Amino acid sequence: MNFIDSHCHLHDSRILFDIPHILDRADKAKVRYMVSCATSEDNFEFTAILSGQYRSVLPCFGIHPWFVKARSKQWKERLEQYLLAYLSGIGETGLDFTDKTVDRDEQIKVFEHHLALARELERPITIHIRKAWDDFIHILKKHGKLKVPGLIHSYSGSADMIPFFETHGLFISFSGSVTNPGAKKVVAALKRVSKNRFVIETDSPDIYPYLSEPTVSRLNEPKNLPAIAQLASNRIGMEFEDFSRHAYENSLNLFHSIFK
Repeated sequence: MNFIDSHCHLHDSRILFDIPHILDRADKAKVRYMVSCATSEDNFEFTAILSGQYRSVLPCFGIHPWFVKARSKQWKERLEQYLLAYLSGIGETGLDFTDKTVDRDEQIKVFEHHLALARELERPITIHIRKAWDDFIHILKKHGKLKVPGLIHSYSGSADMIPFFETHGLFISFSGSVTNPGAKKVVAALKRVSKNRFVIETDSPDIYPYLSEPTVSRLNEPKNLPAIAQLASNRIGMEFEDFSRHAYENSLNLFHSIFK
């Protein structure tokens, strides 16, 4: 079995010091590639450096909705500069309305610019959506089907929306949240996704999965991806090998344009 971590943050300061060991442990767990997503201009360079040092790290560059306020006046130019300089995807970007005080119009404007770049440059886009599903659906209808497939990471929406997202060129990514015994909504969504449209992720260093073995650290890392696959496949009644093969092949199809 081989695995691809479709979404993680290897630039994160909580784990950056331990990257060689983290990648070594990932390799031993047969996690062959990790899609590492920048979240702001401050970590574009870290992400680029890691992708240059390690063949297994596939970079993405974007402005996360949490950091829209912190972007510089030159953010569009800087984003395009990195996207053109590196074989890379776009993101993490998207909408997050969990904080009711956020400027929703600003988030939408920034997100739509990322979507336009994904179409123009024909790059896969990684999308974060929380408490903003209606606006997201409206934007997708406005922009139409993606030219190059993208993904919704750590999916938290309803199962009923899955067919719409699939017809608009999106893959659906599931994180360690699917291993939570109480995550019935996430499991229902995973059951609804087509076999050729689901991928898996760790969202490292966050969303540590519900594993049976004790752990000293609660920081997540890509080596946990096979455990997430095992628990997820159990929860939907699919054979582990079959589940893992589909997830791997789907990730290859999704990110093939940025493989080194």
